[in-house]
Amino acid sequence: MKTTLDLPDSLMRQVKIRAATEGLKLKDLVADFLQQGLARTQPADLPEGELPYHRDPGSGLLVSRTLGSPGSKKVSLAESLAATEQANEEETLSRAGIFR
Repeated sequence: MKTTLDLPDSLMRQVKIRAATEGLKLKDLVADFLQQGLARTQPADLPEGELPYHRDPGSGLLVSRTLGSPGSKKVSLAESLAATEQANEEETLSRAGIFR
């Protein structure tokens, strides 16, 4: 399949040099890189009941885990709403001086 990608010039220079160094066609090297990357980033399931968010220690805000990273999964609307409700409840308790 033919496709067009807009990649940084410096990245393309590195890929072209690598392809030439290894005696490969550019398309074969890029396909190999993509396959390797996809194989490494298979999403893992979260434990039952755990939301796909974590609290950023610096800001205290809920941050969505990146899809494809270990311990992540696709987020349903219900899960997103549950995380928002949980954050709102924690903020309300925090403002009242009650910490969990």
